[in-house]
Amino acid sequence: MNTLDELFPDPMDCYFALFQDAIFEHDANINYVFQRGQFKRRNRGAVIKKIMDMAKIVYNLLPFESAARDRCLPIVNHSALLGVVSRYSRDIYGFRRIKAKLENLEKVVGNTANFREEIESIISESGDFGFLIPSTSPYIHRQTSVLLYWFSVLKPFHLDFKEGAGSLPDRRIIAYFNEYFAYALINIALHPNSEEMKIHENNVFFMDEFLNQLHFRNLSRSSLEFFLPSWIEQIQEHTV
Repeated sequence: MNTLDELFPDPMDCYFALFQDAIFEHDANINYVFQRGQFKRRNRGAVIKKIMDMAKIVYNLLPFESAARDRCLPIVNHSALLGVVSRYSRDIYGFRRIKAKLENLEKVVGNTANFREEIESIISESGDFGFLIPSTSPYIHRQTSVLLYWFSVLKPFHLDFKEGAGSLPDRRIIAYFNEYFAYALINIALHPNSEEMKIHENNVFFMDEFLNQLHFRNLSRSSLEFFLPSWIEQIQEHTV
């Protein structure tokens, strides 16, 4: 696959490649799939392969000079990448998971004497559900903030270099490549929803402040969630 359109004939699949619940299957309306009363688990290898296919295309869209691109060797830690989407899924989809489980339980068991016992069993499984985001429909900036946060913590993307005399990318891109590439990847995934982080339009703030703070984890999930919308709004106002 050489283009995103070829990889994702349905544009929303591009969004869900990053923003879906990466652990348990659901449809585009976030209706979970159950098998014998349990969530149907996704094929983790297939989830990571789709993101990797997407990442290869996005990497070739980065504004590198051809000589610099020839020197670069992008490296992905697959375990860390799986950790990113797993933790994101727990934080964002945890509340939806338990709601879906309870709704499915009521359909299967009904309001019987076993109902309370089954609810207690579900609550004991709360590690799979997560309660960080107590909402069945967290807004897009909250989802983006949580995803950016886990990319900055687990750092699955790295840049190495071939021997040679050619030029290299901007030193800040080299230093903050994980955060730089995660930002680019997330922005591409946001496009089908007509959303985009505009922070890169202020290059000085983007490189020297935003990526720096992400890289050194000076931004928590809550601070990212609080500041991200206002940063995007301020940069839009200054570029109009």
